[in-house]
Amino acid sequence: MRGRRKIPSIGLRSGKKKIIYLILSLLLTIGYAVRRNVIPIPRTSDSSGCSGTAACISGFVERVIDGDTLEVGGQRIRLVLVNAPERGTRGAPEATEFLREMCPAGAAALVDQDDLQLTDDYGRMLAVVWCNGKRVNEEIIRAGRAKIYGRFCRKSEFGMEPWAIALGCE
Repeated sequence: MRGRRKIPSIGLRSGKKKIIYLILSLLLTIGYAVRRNVIPIPRTSDSSGCSGTAACISGFVERVIDGDTLEVGGQRIRLVLVNAPERGTRGAPEATEFLREMCPAGAAALVDQDDLQLTDDYGRMLAVVWCNGKRVNEEIIRAGRAKIYGRFCRKSEFGMEPWAIALGCE
């Protein structure tokens, strides 16, 4: 076989190389999309989306009741560490509307119940809620529609998380 030149090889056939390049390209594309939030992924302390051992509910928002309370999958949820204005007070309609925009009826929601305080005095589940890839508890405070509920920071599983500390928990 004279005239045929040998091309150096790393031991992989051409077809295998193409598959490896395709997989690497796909992984890089997915990584870029996640980083740019094109594919929203809730960022929590573990990969399951919830932390601790209390309830972790994935469901749909049925309705928003006020600026810090909503219903998901038949369960009434109180946003833990959030103190929104009460109905009939200044700022209440804006807080309620903000929550409706973040978590409209029918939107998918992930509810992470607080391990240290499961419910409030009214029987509502205390939890961090994720809608559209965003931590609602954090977003409503950052938007100025509610305040951090400081007196519960040390009683909550979430009180020492970076977002809660940045918003005023100590």
